[in-house]
Amino acid sequence: MRQNHVPLRTCVACKSKGPQRDFVRVTRDANSDFVTSRAREAGGRGAYLCQRLKCFEIGLDRGGLAHSLRGEGSDRSRASLLAWARAEFAVASTI
Repeated sequence: MRQNHVPLRTCVACKSKGPQRDFVRVTRDANSDFVTSRAREAGGRGAYLCQRLKCFEIGLDRGGLAHSLRGEGSDRSRASLLAWARAEFAVASTI
């Protein structure tokens, strides 16, 4: 019996690999703003980050996210992405 194919992705911050559903996809739009997408509806080049606050911080601070997306995001979008990650994953990181 044939098993279903599970797409694997790699986190640009910690380099861990896993199923695509375990990651958050980040893209950069025409205005150089970072856009998050769990449903993968945003088109274009994407980079994946683990669903952990630490990976978002590392990805933004060390430049892994900007390198993967071939461009720095605007300061406003970097701040809003980090704020979104803090709101989304702060509870999970304290458990």
